[in-house]
Amino acid sequence: MSTADFLGEIITTGNELLSGRIADANARYAAVRLHAAGLKVQVITILGDAAPLFQDTLSRGLSRSRFIIVTGGLGPTEDDITAAAAAEVLHLPLRQDEYLLARLRECFRLRGLPWEERFARLALVPQGACILDPNGAACGFYLNHQGARLYFLPGVPREMRLLFDNYVLPALLLAAAGGEAVCERTLRFFGLHETELEDLFQNLAQDHQGVSVGYYPNFPENHLTLTVRGPKSEALEKKLEAVAQELAAQAGDAFLGGSDDTLEEILGRQLRVRQLTLAVAESCSGGLICHRLTNIPGSSDYFQGGVVTYSNRAKVNLLHVPESTLHTHGAVSGPTAAAMAVGVRDVFGVSYSLAVTGIAGPTGGSPQKPVGTVYLGLAGPQGVKTRHCLFQGSREEIKILTAQTALDWLRRELQ
Repeated sequence: MSTADFLGEIITTGNELLSGRIADANARYAAVRLHAAGLKVQVITILGDAAPLFQDTLSRGLSRSRFIIVTGGLGPTEDDITAAAAAEVLHLPLRQDEYLLARLRECFRLRGLPWEERFARLALVPQGACILDPNGAACGFYLNHQGARLYFLPGVPREMRLLFDNYVLPALLLAAAGGEAVCERTLRFFGLHETELEDLFQNLAQDHQGVSVGYYPNFPENHLTLTVRGPKSEALEKKLEAVAQELAAQAGDAFLGGSDDTLEEILGRQLRVRQLTLAVAESCSGGLICHRLTNIPGSSDYFQGGVVTYSNRAKVNLLHVPESTLHTHGAVSGPTAAAMAVGVRDVFGVSYSLAVTGIAGPTGGSPQKPVGTVYLGLAGPQGVKTRHCLFQGSREEIKILTAQTALDWLRRELQ
C-alpha cells in the first residue's frame, strides 16, 4: 500500500481551543510529525468539550480516513465524553478496564491523593480497546474498527506527545509500509533556517534515493526527520546513518545531534568529560540559562552557580562591573557583558563563564539599541570575548533565543 492511500485525520477537543485562549498544540504536533514521516493528514477538526458534533465528526472520519487521532475528553468531569461518544458511534458497549482502574488507583496512592469513585469513569473504554500505557503517565487507548485505526489520547500536550511518539507514529508507519520495515531518525539543528536545511538535503538526495525527509521548526531549533522503508531494517539503519553523517558534516557546528540530545545535555557531557566547571551571569534572560542547566540530573558535577543581576546596582555589587563601564557604554553593551562574564567567573572560580545582557522588550528599545539587542560574554582560559545579537520575536522568544545562543556558543567553543 502506498502512503498516498493511507490518509488520516485529527480531532482535538476542548472549550479552551475554540475560545482561542490556548493554541491547538496537539494537532500541530501530530500533523508535523506525520508529514515528516510521509503520512498525509487530510482533515483537522477542533471541537468543544461535550460537543454534539463529536459523534458526527467521528462517523464522517470513519468513512474517509484510514486512521483517526483524537485528543482530549478523557478526563473525570462530566464534559469529558470522548470514550462514551466513541463507543456509541462504533456500536460498542463501554466496559471497565480492570488494569487501567488498578493503574489509576496506584497513581492516586503514589501521589498521596484521596480516591473518589467518580474517577473510576476514567477506566471506562469501548469493548475491544487496547490500552496505551506509557508506564507512569496518563493512558490512552486504541481501536481497530472496520480497517480504520483509531487512537484516543489525553489532551495534555506532554502526555499526548509521549503516547503519540511511542505508540501512534510507529504503528502507523508500519501499517502504511504494508509490512515492510520502517526506520526513522530525527536530527536537530540550531543556526540554520528550514530553507538552508532543505538545500543541504537536496545536495545529498541524488546519492540517497528512497529517503523521505520532513522539516519542522521546534523553536528555537529546526528539526529534520528522515524516513526510509524496505525489507531489511538493518540495511535501512545503515542507510539512515550514512545520510545523517553527511548532513552533520555539511551542517558543521549547527548540528546538535539526535532527537534525544538536548543542547544542555550535550554541553553537560562536554564539561563533565573535560572536568570543566561553569558559572552564569544573567540579566535579560532572568535565570533561564541556569534553569536549563539544572534541569539535567548530575549537573552539579560541572555547574557551580549563577546570579541574575538585573539592575545596574546588582551588576556593580555582585559582579564588580565598573560603574565607569555602565556609564560610558550602558548596561546593554559588549564591555558590560565582558565585565559580567569576568566577574561571575572570579566569584565562583570556574573554568568558563557565560553572561548575557539585553533588551527583551516590548519596551526599552531605542534606534541605537532596538528591542532584541543582546550582548553575550564568554570568559575562559583564553580570556574573554563578546558577541552582539539582534533577535526578533516576543519577550519570551527573545529570552529563549538568548539562553539557547549562549549555551550553543559555549558548546561550539568546546568542540
